[in-house]
Amino acid sequence: MTRGTIEERSVTLSNDQLSVTVLPDRGARITSLRNVSDEREWLSQARDLTLGARPDPGSTFTESDHCGWDEMFPTVDACTYPSGPYRGLQVPDHGELWSRPWDALEVTSVTARHRVRSDRFGYTFERALRLDGATLRCDYRCVVEADVALPLLWALHPQFSMEEGTRLELPGHRVTVLDTSFPDDPRAVSWGGDLVVERDVEKDADRMLYLHPDDGVSQATLIDPSGSWLEVAWDRSFAPYLGIWADHGRHTSGRVLAIEPTNGFFDELARAERNAMVTHFTPGEAVSWWVEVTLGEGAN
Repeated sequence: MTRGTIEERSVTLSNDQLSVTVLPDRGARITSLRNVSDEREWLSQARDLTLGARPDPGSTFTESDHCGWDEMFPTVDACTYPSGPYRGLQVPDHGELWSRPWDALEVTSVTARHRVRSDRFGYTFERALRLDGATLRCDYRCVVEADVALPLLWALHPQFSMEEGTRLELPGHRVTVLDTSFPDDPRAVSWGGDLVVERDVEKDADRMLYLHPDDGVSQATLIDPSGSWLEVAWDRSFAPYLGIWADHGRHTSGRVLAIEPTNGFFDELARAERNAMVTHFTPGEAVSWWVEVTLGEGAN
């Protein structure tokens, strides 16, 4: 992926198994996650392979480059902050982090630690990346500076590029999942054992699914027909819910699937607060969690 004429920082981490590229000035967006051995690029790219202007704070995410991996916080869907000292303030689409530059705290050939602070809602958010063989380890830390506990919703948003026939597999057995494509009218739909974008999502459409809140899954795997695979595992003690967003050319180029572990159910901070299904961050106490993404070859 190339960039426009704007001068911006770029960080590349690499070892003999992985290559990862981060753009700190674009919400610390990860724009490349590549298996060195088979050259498989797992992250979606901008439609014309060129990034446009950096988004302004408060922008609508679907009007941006809509590629790569970013962090959604403190909401997914735009909403009004539901409680406490920030009640009534507007929380922008996709949250605040994706459209703001992050500060670099530490960068080596295999590690990168970045931080961003929200003056509006009084929190500091940090993500540390580390390559460990074929695994990208992500450690998160958030501290709230307000005088009261705040509900804050985080969701991972890695837009994985799906080959024809690439399937999503989940451990365990389930009969149905929730289709939340229309958030005010969620409905149970059958789960056939896996998900293939071109089979399960109409062309030029997208689909949002959630596992039922009591489903105990803490990992998910993508498997190419060639045998290349990617596994996402996460800290379920912090993020007990899982969203799955699949796009078949509506917002992205080609077929894209996002595996979205989250600490809120679902998608909108105000709704998750009403559902009593979102983490409350205690003032001054660091909340930490982790995600690991492992790449490999030779799956059946």
